[in-house]
Amino acid sequence: MPSHSEDMYKEIARRLQDWCTASCRKYPWRERRDPYVILVTELLLQRTGAETVAKIFEEIFSKYRTIEELASASSEELRGLFSKLGLLYRAERLREMAKVIVEKHGGRVPCDMGELLKMKGVGVYIASAVLNFGCGIPTPVVDKNVLRVLNRVFGVTRESKCREIISKLYRAGDSALIAFALIDLGAMVCVEPPRCKECPLSDVCAKHPLRKEEWRMYRKVLRDGRVLLEEQPVD
Repeated sequence: MPSHSEDMYKEIARRLQDWCTASCRKYPWRERRDPYVILVTELLLQRTGAETVAKIFEEIFSKYRTIEELASASSEELRGLFSKLGLLYRAERLREMAKVIVEKHGGRVPCDMGELLKMKGVGVYIASAVLNFGCGIPTPVVDKNVLRVLNRVFGVTRESKCREIISKLYRAGDSALIAFALIDLGAMVCVEPPRCKECPLSDVCAKHPLRKEEWRMYRKVLRDGRVLLEEQPVD
């Protein structure tokens, strides 16, 4: 298979989709294509395990079916629900964000990277997830798991390069399925040490060494009232 050819990207995209169909983790939010559901869920997943969020997912979205219902919820009510997750500050943050969306965006989560990044607590990863999984706009989703996979397969260490590669993969398949595959492959298989025998990309992977000291990911930076993105070292 020619290195970095169009055929290679098509083959990798196919393998990722097949692997994900069989092996990706099953979470209720992965079945939804609603930017409101994805935004709230991704904010809850910050510093909280997916299994914990999964336990109260249905309760949250049956109680607050729309962004308007979340915006009008009482602090006491929200704190009682979110106490099950810990980090109670997120309850008020979510309500305030919901109010902003109702007041400034007519109750619709904006499907726009710039507008999403203006919101407190929303960084590049969450904004990308909302666009890709909620809005249906093919947008590369990169976390440390994804970076690890692409470091080993392609030798890249910067998010900007990861996003270029992922965009090529998306053009060959389903952007949501490929994104889930990269996230889960990095979390479950392309770990340290890697479980290469279980990897669908093992025979096309260059098996580059991890160069974590060179890893750079985008961070949102506020400067002179503007939202900028800078590639910064990974913690």
